[in-house]
Formats: sequence, structure tokens, C-alpha cells
Amino acid sequence: MNNWFVKKALLLIVGHVCISSSSRVFPSPFNLTFSEWLGELVFSPFSLLGATLLFIVGFMALAFVIKGIILGVVFPLLNKGLVNPNECIIAIILFFSVIIQSVMHPITGVLAGMFATAYGIMEANEGKVYDRNS
Repeated sequence: MNNWFVKKALLLIVGHVCISSSSRVFPSPFNLTFSEWLGELVFSPFSLLGATLLFIVGFMALAFVIKGIILGVVFPLLNKGLVNPNECIIAIILFFSVIIQSVMHPITGVLAGMFATAYGIMEANEGKVYDRNS
């Protein structure tokens, strides 16, 4: 296996684990009142801080994988170039990972998927993807 394939697989695992861990630490918004949420914030701020940091690390890891997919799959497809099949495997695994997160933890899974997609597209846009056609 290629070294980049292992790196992307590790990023997928880190993203999935961090988002799952953060969603278990966040209090459920459906059965919390404002006073309970404020009490949670006042009396255990470090658990909320840890959950927030895990969420950020998780969606950033997924965003770097999405950036690689855009550069390795989408951009060659648009330019009618050759696509690496390993990149397609990573894209399929990423898709199912986000779906699983969204089913297991709807709010954090959907938010992580949206944030990772937006940040991955922005990062890919910073590079060489759209500058050639401008």
C-alpha cells in the first residue's frame, strides 16, 4: 500500500473516533433546558471544552481527506484525466463514515459533515484546482 493511502485512512479513523467521542460528551439538546445547559457549562466546563476540541479535530481530519478527494478524484474527472482507484476507495469510505455518523449522532454527524465539506472545498480552492482555468 502507498504511504498516502495509509495517511488518509488514519485521518478517516481519527475523524470518525473524534466525532463519535465528542458527540457522546456533548449533552443532548433535546432533553436539556437552558438552566440545565448553563449549569453544565458552569460546573463542568472542561468536558464541554474537550468535546468541542474533539469535534474540531474530527472535522478537520475529515476536511483534509475531502481536500485530497477533490484534488485526486474530482479535479481529474473534470479534466478527463486518470483517477487513482485508491482515491475512489477512500471517497467511498468517507461517504459511508459521514452517513454512519449522521445516523448514530444526527446533530454532530451532520454538522461535522457540513463543516468538513465546506472547509475541504475551501482548502482545495486555495491550491491549484481553480487557478488554471481563471
